[in-house]
Amino acid sequence: MDFETANPKRASVCAVGVVKVRDGVVVDALDTLVQPPPGHEAFNGRNVAVHGITAGDVVGAPAWDVVYPKIAEFAGSDAFVAHNASFDRSVLAQASEAHGIFVPRSTWLCTRDAAKSVLDLPSYRLPDVSAALSIGAHAHHDAGADARQCALVLVELCRRLGPRGLDLVRHHVRVW
Repeated sequence: MDFETANPKRASVCAVGVVKVRDGVVVDALDTLVQPPPGHEAFNGRNVAVHGITAGDVVGAPAWDVVYPKIAEFAGSDAFVAHNASFDRSVLAQASEAHGIFVPRSTWLCTRDAAKSVLDLPSYRLPDVSAALSIGAHAHHDAGADARQCALVLVELCRRLGPRGLDLVRHHVRVW
């Protein structure tokens, strides 16, 4: 899962991407622009410079209260995986709170933290971890592309670590 925000406020979700992995293969994806919640819709120039999404891009996009149920159905009981899961989990929680949506506790795994325990890199940004794992470049800060890349990182970490890999990766699972 990956989010982009309109401004520094975590509730200001303006894009989300989610992919589903089965047996080490990405089998489905859901990504969409999102109309930020009321009171959080101002786009900050710094955020726009990062992801390129503007207020004009989200005109007519669904609001979070429409998107969240689709994501919940898509994910089902699967764990969420994100590269910097504490950020993505907080965006999910705060955007939902802004719409009065109850979000049940869910299982999250952080690929950035997992990579830190396995790889010795100067930077653990998603593109840097991907390169270290020989995963091709992607459109960084595109929510759908980042979600897919995160999934590929998890799959490759598990593959490289072999039978003990899943146990090492599970060390980075949290329930929020």
